[in-house]
Amino acid sequence: MSHGVSPAGRRGSFVRSAVALFLSFSKRARIEVAGLVVLLLLVTATYIGQGLLIARLLANVLGGASVGELATPVVGIVALQLARIAVIVLRDSWAPRVSGRVKETVRQRLTAKLIEIGPGQAQQLRTGDLQSTVVDSVELLDPLVGRFVPSVYASMLGAGAASACIMVIDPLVGVIVLVCALLAPLSELVGARWVKDRGDRWMRSYRGLYAENLDAVQGMATLKAFNASGRRGRELAARAEAFCADSIRLMWSWAASSSVAQLLVPIGTTAAVALGAWHAARGSISVAGLFVILMLTRETFRPIHDLEAAYHAAYSAIPASVGVAELLRLEPNVTDPATAAPALTEDPPGLTFSDVSFTYPTRRAPALRNFSLTVAPGERLAVVGRSGAGKSTLIALLMRYFDPDDGVIRLGGRDIRELPLAQLRALVGVVSQDTYLFHGTVRDNLLLAKPEARPEELDRATAAARADSFIRALPQGYDTVIGERGLKLSGGERQRLAIARALLKDAPVLVLDEPTSSVDAANEAEITQALTELMRGRTSVVIAHRLSTVRDADRIVVMDGGLVVEAGSHADLLCSAGAYAELVATQTGATR
Repeated sequence: MSHGVSPAGRRGSFVRSAVALFLSFSKRARIEVAGLVVLLLLVTATYIGQGLLIARLLANVLGGASVGELATPVVGIVALQLARIAVIVLRDSWAPRVSGRVKETVRQRLTAKLIEIGPGQAQQLRTGDLQSTVVDSVELLDPLVGRFVPSVYASMLGAGAASACIMVIDPLVGVIVLVCALLAPLSELVGARWVKDRGDRWMRSYRGLYAENLDAVQGMATLKAFNASGRRGRELAARAEAFCADSIRLMWSWAASSSVAQLLVPIGTTAAVALGAWHAARGSISVAGLFVILMLTRETFRPIHDLEAAYHAAYSAIPASVGVAELLRLEPNVTDPATAAPALTEDPPGLTFSDVSFTYPTRRAPALRNFSLTVAPGERLAVVGRSGAGKSTLIALLMRYFDPDDGVIRLGGRDIRELPLAQLRALVGVVSQDTYLFHGTVRDNLLLAKPEARPEELDRATAAARADSFIRALPQGYDTVIGERGLKLSGGERQRLAIARALLKDAPVLVLDEPTSSVDAANEAEITQALTELMRGRTSVVIAHRLSTVRDADRIVVMDGGLVVEAGSHADLLCSAGAYAELVATQTGATR
């Protein structure tokens, strides 16, 4: 962000660059916006033509013209009014379609951008802010793209055309009218900084209110459990009042900043008519010329007035467009290789972390420090440790949600940064502790792993995951809608669906992140059996707090402070009476 220009200039620059960014997505959109400019110019042309004909009609009346001579301009005026109605109807029906197509393209680009930056970078943004930008801010682009942007070009050209007609009759009056017309929108820039500050505050207040309300809805059960819903309701009411006050301040600042522009219209009109009358009295121009000045002065200011109306209609869209553009311009922290990599030779591949160090962008302390670990092809490795030891960071780095600050991660002997992201993530299956199921059917959620899967493949995967029995018991079986985040299912059922989804993906590398932490003891044994089936023939990394799930691993690694502090089998680690033995004692209630 440049610091060599004023905040008002930066805001104008941001808006211009944001609009240019939106229109750059579609050549058709640029052509259609140009078409809207042409339609607005045609509307202005009918007003100019009408003003000329009215001036001629008045001159004919004062000159004692015949009825026939009066009829011609009247017919012309009627024809221009009918033409103007047709053009306005066409513009008003076309503008929403143009802005709708731009919004559709922007939404697609926003979705692609969120996918490009990935969960690691997206999680640094607050959910409510992100949702308000992706949904509400895009909706606010309607008046900006469909009305304000075309009006900017059409008003300047239209005012110039009308004042040029006046200059033909009286150059001095034409120049005065043009200067006043151009000063009207430019005068609003004087208060642009004042308006900008309030606009930024309004957008922050809006996003904050949106995010807080979303938090309250998502955490309603917690608020009720702690008897805090009334307290949170009062907090939200206070935020709503503050947002209302910010909205009023913003609208008041818009009105105040436009008052000077509104004053320039009568000032310019009065000056033009007075000077034109003086010139007519001196014989410099005819009475007919004075009528033309009178009529066209108003038509010079009409496009500027329309621009001001479009500007105020789009005032909410201006800060919103900047926010959308900032999100679209985010550069991903993780870059995707441009070329495909050869297939891995190992099946299943081994996994190696070599001197890996990593610190999350929002933290100071490193999550991993010179971390090294080798997982042999087909090995079942368990990673244990206290919360904050860095276990889940291994998954984030392996999936390339982040790249390490130092060191290398290799899969099948190849640096994972050399693998296209799609290829890398196709090689790794993940079953996490917080299984995310989308609002849709059981079938929809399973087919995320393999969209082309046949019914018999679904049956095999669900049977191996011990999920077939509860799926058959559902009202519509695979076609049962399971609700947002799978809330219509129990924790054990959600976890078994996640295991079935991983089986369906059939990735050679498997990562299990606390796979039994959210299920009760009654379901743990059945899910453990399903996990054993899932790990067969795969290179597997099991991250767990419940040590009962890692006893049968080929090797157990104990992490602490981002480092490996112990490694060995369950029996060997117990005998060594180190960190692992302490963890076991803590969970079993035994003493060393």
